Amino acid sequence: MIKNWKTYGVLAAAFFTAAGASAHNNGLRSGKIENKLLVIQSPQEQTEFAFSAVQDNSAAGLVKQGKAALEANKTAEAQQLFDKALSMTKNKDNNIKIMIGEAYVTSGVKDLSQAIKVLEEAVSKDTKNANAYVLLGDAYLNNKTVDGGKAMANYDKAIAANNKFAKAYLRKGQLYVQSRNFPQAKEALDAAVAADPNYAPTYLELAELYYRAEQYPKSSEYIKKYVSMAENTPETRAKYASILYLTKDYANAMNEIQAVLKVDPNNIAMNRLLAYNYYDTKQYDKAMEAMTAYFNKYDESKRIPSDYEYYANILSENNKPQEAVALIEKAKQLDPKNPLYDDLLAKQYLSLKNYPKAIEAYKSKFATTPPNNTDLFYYGYAHELNDDYKTADSVYAIITTKNPTYAYGHFWRARVNYSLDPETKAGLAKPHYEEFIKLTSGDKEKYKKDLITANNYLGYYYYLKKDKANATKHWQEVKALDPTNADAANGLNGLKAMK
Repeated sequence: MIKNWKTYGVLAAAFFTAAGASAHNNGLRSGKIENKLLVIQSPQEQTEFAFSAVQDNSAAGLVKQGKAALEANKTAEAQQLFDKALSMTKNKDNNIKIMIGEAYVTSGVKDLSQAIKVLEEAVSKDTKNANAYVLLGDAYLNNKTVDGGKAMANYDKAIAANNKFAKAYLRKGQLYVQSRNFPQAKEALDAAVAADPNYAPTYLELAELYYRAEQYPKSSEYIKKYVSMAENTPETRAKYASILYLTKDYANAMNEIQAVLKVDPNNIAMNRLLAYNYYDTKQYDKAMEAMTAYFNKYDESKRIPSDYEYYANILSENNKPQEAVALIEKAKQLDPKNPLYDDLLAKQYLSLKNYPKAIEAYKSKFATTPPNNTDLFYYGYAHELNDDYKTADSVYAIITTKNPTYAYGHFWRARVNYSLDPETKAGLAKPHYEEFIKLTSGDKEKYKKDLITANNYLGYYYYLKKDKANATKHWQEVKALDPTNADAANGLNGLKAMK
């Protein structure tokens, strides 16, 4: 299975967001707004609450209305409200300017030039406002013309203004992650923890960093720390479920997945992981039910490549290989240059014993991505199963040329050359079995089964050549590996009659 697609899907949909302002711009929500909404029962009360919010015509109230307009893609209306708020304060209230900048940064607007303008004004008047510098850095990083250098410079200014402001260190860490400078990212995130051990978003970012480094226990430790500190919301639990799944703690992941789906049944990441988790724990009937429901619920625009990979594998485990092929063919039509689908098709065709189609799928894959050793093995194996031993040998030869000390490449060459010379008249397999024996002599127990095959072949080869000494040597080697081996016993008995 192609792990990177699965990991990408889990992380992107549920666990980690892109570095920058969208990552954790609000830190931990206080829960006050949510709690207030929970006590509102009737539609009339809801209307009165909404109306009172709209009627707040203070400068701060106008900024809140402007943010709502931004979130509704009404940028001109939002700017009018912001201008009115600035006018009311004679353009002198720095807090209003910072609120306007934050409204732009946190609303998902792509053009943040207005945010940059108003925040630059704010920090010029208040050089000790760490939060304003962070917002300005976020604006530069998430603007349509990204400027990571200015973003980092403003995060550094925030730290200079307040070296206990954890969010500034967090932003630096996220920016370093984005640029794949992981040592610097860890340093910045450790500094965030030192500045404020109670700032939960840092632990989420550390969990991602350690996951990338494949240090799963540390990743799990930090996600648990994050969950223990953050609000107990479906979003938080989904993140927790994701890291549990990715670190192969399937039982606890399933508990979390099901808990999230009880309160948030439309959570796409948890619907996906439900099917994945069932498959990975070999509950194929439940996996089938979950994946079918997932595909019925979400169209192609919401799916990722590993969804098709899992669904195809689930169909195969439920004895529906033809349906798996049809599914992958559909995915390939949607994304024809994605090599994953050719790889999946090839594997399915191999299981169906349709070797010409498997070969065709591998050729299609290799047209878009260079083959690795695993690809070459399966490509050669498809030719071998298709009785095209010469082509299979030429493919395996690529592996042994690139990796001359890879023992099994030589074993595969020996196998197909034996098929080309089944009577052992020409001894075509001999040099390849000899190379395999030489390369595996240091760990005979690990390679025992295939060493028996190789030595039995060589014993028979030398028997045909009437070379009693070498035949004896190889069959004695088989007896040492497997004292009950009938081929070696018969061979040695045959040598006794040799003159």
